[in-house]
Amino acid sequence: MSLYRLIVFTGPKGAGKSSLIKSLFPELDVRFEEPSYYRDYMLAGGLAVREVAGRRDAIEVIMAAIAKWNINVGLLVVDSSRQLEGVAEPRFLAVIERAEKKALVANKVDEQGSQVSDLEKFAFEKGLEFFGVSTKTGVGIEELKKWITTGEKTVKTMPKPVPPPVPKPPLPIDLVPVVAKKTPDKSRLTQEELEVLELCDGKRSIGEIAMKTGKSYGEIKKIIDKLLSQGYLETLKPKTT
Repeated sequence: MSLYRLIVFTGPKGAGKSSLIKSLFPELDVRFEEPSYYRDYMLAGGLAVREVAGRRDAIEVIMAAIAKWNINVGLLVVDSSRQLEGVAEPRFLAVIERAEKKALVANKVDEQGSQVSDLEKFAFEKGLEFFGVSTKTGVGIEELKKWITTGEKTVKTMPKPVPPPVPKPPLPIDLVPVVAKKTPDKSRLTQEELEVLELCDGKRSIGEIAMKTGKSYGEIKKIIDKLLSQGYLETLKPKTT
């Protein structure tokens, strides 16, 4: 078991974990590059901040050791302006599963396209406390720090997210790529595109392919759209259960 009580920050790369740590604990000399596996910052009173890398391979390596961590507070930090698929990945929830207190922290609520309501619903479903913050404007930082240090949660007044300039129609829940019966020469494809095409078996959805490759839904959708335009895929059909 860890000698120190840990405040663990986990979540996808680019969610703003380092910036959030600096906003909550400005006295720390925070490094803003992704750690190889995890990085510790010492606090007073037997506490330590532990920032966990967001990469799948990093979490797989440390997963066995996590059971021995003495996690006082576990924070799953996400970028509220990005697609929600990455938030639900079990590896992030597994990191903070044993924490005495755990919360989903939606960072960057000041940015356009913030999906605060969907994230708050997800947090409720998973039994997590929820905080919406912005390290840029300072919104929600004091409330989150109070909860971390005392366990008390003030009544929040969430800022309304800035609506996108042009409303977009909702995307289908998920789509299944269907490979064309006759495809062009595959030698023109990059290794990344070829890997995605090989996973298109008419059953896997874009979201499932993203989980399989460790990439975001948006990255895989971009590759799928390219393969579709070049004739490697015939169509995209709605995912059925």
